[in-house]
Parts: sequence; structure tokens; C-alpha cells
Amino acid sequence: MIKAKFSIGHDRIDHEHQVFLDLMINVSRANEDGSSQERVLRLLEEVKKYAEFHFFSEENVMIDAKYPEYDAHHKEHRILIAALDSKVYDYCAGQLDLDALVEFLFEWFALHTTGSDKRIAQYLSG
Repeated sequence: MIKAKFSIGHDRIDHEHQVFLDLMINVSRANEDGSSQERVLRLLEEVKKYAEFHFFSEENVMIDAKYPEYDAHHKEHRILIAALDSKVYDYCAGQLDLDALVEFLFEWFALHTTGSDKRIAQYLSG
């Protein structure tokens, strides 16, 4: 189950965050067990596709609730996807090791979840 510090108190979003966290753990484990770059890239693509799905889903929750910070949050999602694309490109080009990419993923998740996403839950419960 998702750690309490990452739970925002919205069942659907928390469930999606748990899946996202599990996918990031899979990338970390692939790094630790020496998986091939092809396998790692497939896992990273899975992370990206799930992030895109989750962001779309989360944005639907915001739209339905008429969340006043929707535009800024949507923009943050686009920036995060662009940053992920850039990090994966750097990894493929040998300019970034997988440890640094995994660290980026976990920091990105932690900061976004405990900051921007918590504000959505606060608005929804308000």
C-alpha cells in the first residue's frame, strides 16, 4: 500500500499513485539486477505511458471538480513529461546513468505528490 506521506486522500488518485510507484520500483530493480538496456527502456516507456494516463485521469478529476489551479497543474504535468523524455534521451546517449534517472523519478514523484496533488485533495475535501 502507498505510504501515508504520499497518500492524498482520494481513492482513485492514490491507487494510480501506487501503480506508478510500483512501476518506478521495477525500473530500480532492473537497474540493480543488471537488466539489458532494451529491458530498461521498455520499463521506462511503461512509466511514461502510465504517467501520461495518470495525468490525464487526474486532470479529469480536476476538471469535474472545477479545480481553480487546473491550468497550472496541467502545465506542471507537461513539464514533467518533457523532463522525463529528456532524461531518457540522456540515458540512451550515455550522458546519464540509470541510478540518476531512477533518483529523478522518485524525487519527481515525491515532490509532485506531496505538493501539487495534496492541494487537489484539499480542494476536493474543502
